[in-house]
Amino acid sequence: MFTTVFLLEFQSWYWRGRELGDPELRRAYDALNPPTTPEEFEQGFLALLRSDDTAARGIALDFYDRGEMTSRFVGANAFEEYEDEVFAVARQLLREPPWPGDEHTSRGANHASALLVLRRGGLDCDDAEDVNAVAAVVERMPEGELGENALMAARTLLEDQEEEGEAPDPRLTALVTRLEACEARVEEIADLGDDPGPEATAALVRATEDEEWRVRQQAAAALASGERFYAHRALLERLVESWGAEEESDARDEVHDALGDGPHSEYWEGREPETAELRAAHRELRSPTGESAHRGAFRTLLHSGRPVAVGIALDHFHHEDGLTRFGLDDAEHADEALAAARDVLGQPPSAADLSPAVGAGANHASALDIVQELGGPEDADVLAAALRAVGAPALVRDRAVRAASACLERWETPDEEVVAALEGPIFDGSLDMDIRTAAVDALFGLTSPRAAAVCLRAARAAELPIQVQGVIGLTSMSLVDEHRDLLREVVAAWPDDAGERALDIRAELL
Repeated sequence: MFTTVFLLEFQSWYWRGRELGDPELRRAYDALNPPTTPEEFEQGFLALLRSDDTAARGIALDFYDRGEMTSRFVGANAFEEYEDEVFAVARQLLREPPWPGDEHTSRGANHASALLVLRRGGLDCDDAEDVNAVAAVVERMPEGELGENALMAARTLLEDQEEEGEAPDPRLTALVTRLEACEARVEEIADLGDDPGPEATAALVRATEDEEWRVRQQAAAALASGERFYAHRALLERLVESWGAEEESDARDEVHDALGDGPHSEYWEGREPETAELRAAHRELRSPTGESAHRGAFRTLLHSGRPVAVGIALDHFHHEDGLTRFGLDDAEHADEALAAARDVLGQPPSAADLSPAVGAGANHASALDIVQELGGPEDADVLAAALRAVGAPALVRDRAVRAASACLERWETPDEEVVAALEGPIFDGSLDMDIRTAAVDALFGLTSPRAAAVCLRAARAAELPIQVQGVIGLTSMSLVDEHRDLLREVVAAWPDDAGERALDIRAELL
């Protein structure tokens, strides 16, 4: 067997990210990737193909298809001598139940791999088992690449029957027509979902009663997205109850996700709000029953004066899947969220037992996220204080640095007090290096004498990562000529493993 770059750079079509459970199979898979030899490559392929593991066999089939697809560039398929065995394994997989799907692999991946291979010459139009196996997949109305592969395999069978002078199989013909029409209708409904108008909404509601289950689910997914969700939650709950267990699609998953709970919070996992009323508001915030109720729950928590409840509200304002999860316009809450954040930053850090997942200072972390998003120049004092806070938890220092970076970039004129306060985390050896380098990053591109001075000090620091960021900062401020001799001396001492960006800077300066 020979190997090609097309195969050695390949992992699979449908099984990427799936960890094979058997150590021997993992070694076989590793042999399909460089460094390897043609003998190891062949042995690895055969070990996967001949195993009892569905994913391993699927990977082997994908490699065969890759070899067939690229054979025109190298003259032949490296796996050609095993073609009969490959087709036999593909038929085996096609007769097994569809792969259930998970975070790494899509539903029906085993059938997708099998059909992709069989359509390359492995199907017999006179074999009733082949025809029925392909028809069974098409009848499920599969989506995505499995649907495409099923249609290609079905069309191949029908074309072969016509070429042999036979009448095309009527069941398979009808199923192909049905799946093609279903795909067109699903696409139409998906486009309709992008139209926010009332006519489109009414059409989506009608489509939830379509004769095709995939169309019904696509329409439901459109109603579960954005502000439509609030008005149609009850309908969606009824629809979910009516769907059969075998009617699985990405659209169905989207509806389930919409009806499920949103995030608890960013920093308060492990604790619930302090009273029954606040806990009820939190449940509404995570799984709203309507727009008005959603806004009301947010305000109830935000203005409660209770640290956990206020922190959760601030987290939901900031989190992309929080208050705006269903397209709610949060602009009317911006002022009250910022006011609450400022108030929180004037309080002591919250105790660790209030936020067991992250420890002390969760209230300040929640508040600083709001300052990061909304803070104006009038927040410079409170931001500088957060950066300088003696003994502040690492989480709070990190969020303070993030907030400072966003604010300095957003504000028309850099605040010198905030710039000066960033020196604290930059040169605090007790902090994680990522926080320290992020603090230098916050100075990049600023027109500020103090920022330039801090970057110059960073360029002279003992730690290489701080040096690198300091030099990059000075280049971002167009100050290379002013400090060229110093910078050349600094970068000349950098090791060759200082990182790609550092080596690029060094090449520019030397």
